[in-house]
Amino acid sequence: MTQATWMITGSNGFLGANAVAHLDSKVTVIGITREQHDLTMPESLAQEITETKPTYLLHTAAIADHALCEERPDLAEAVNSEATKVIARAAHKAGTKLIYISTDAVFSGQPSAGKPAGNYKESDQPNPNTVYGESKLVGERNAESETNPLIVRTNFFGWSPTGQRSILEFFVNELRANRSVNGFTNVTTTSLYAQTLLDYIYQLKDHSGIFHLTSRDAITKYEFGIKVAEAFNLNESLITAVQSPDSKDISLSTHKLAQSLDSGVQGQSEGLLLARTNLQSGNLII
Repeated sequence: MTQATWMITGSNGFLGANAVAHLDSKVTVIGITREQHDLTMPESLAQEITETKPTYLLHTAAIADHALCEERPDLAEAVNSEATKVIARAAHKAGTKLIYISTDAVFSGQPSAGKPAGNYKESDQPNPNTVYGESKLVGERNAESETNPLIVRTNFFGWSPTGQRSILEFFVNELRANRSVNGFTNVTTTSLYAQTLLDYIYQLKDHSGIFHLTSRDAITKYEFGIKVAEAFNLNESLITAVQSPDSKDISLSTHKLAQSLDSGVQGQSEGLLLARTNLQSGNLII
């Protein structure tokens, strides 16, 4: 049986680098970096997709810096929205299954029309209030207009190539250096360990439509910091509980995910313990 080929955009980024390492022993991996294909001019990548005809295209590449998106909405639109349309069209032409990485930021995290914030289902109406969230939502719709993708809305933590991309790394680095840090008590997410996220994606790779792939439990950034301190035996008294000026609950419901998995949905404490085990054993995903 011929081994499946996975093309991964953003393969030197946070999630992309994790994906390359996670999938390398299972499939043939083709990593795509920004240096190879500039997504402000996605036609060259589209040509490679149609020529290579990978089995799956895991599209992780994006302008994910919220501040940069606010400063350069044109760039966010070009990369996160318009390039996705071109890539999705090429995937459809090549007979390639597109897996598009989206975000919980397609929701504002604010209560509306009598509905409390958070615990968003796949069927809930998105209402982004950031340029990043809006550009990724348009990317979702562009992907759906061109092919039959698996759309993954998520929020994740883990170990990145730079060691500085994740909220996990932020708390570990600061607490190990014995530095005081703030933890927001009014920002709630359902963040999932990146390695587990990739396992879920692999299990669901032949599905279509929108899936919320996050942890089963919603906790605040402050609570996450406390859990990091507990998991890594660090000083939790260095974490100060503070209020963010941008209060929000962008937690996602994992009911649909739970129904589709062979096992239960991971919680954030479990993910942190797995992250610690990987670090201690040297079995890091990157």
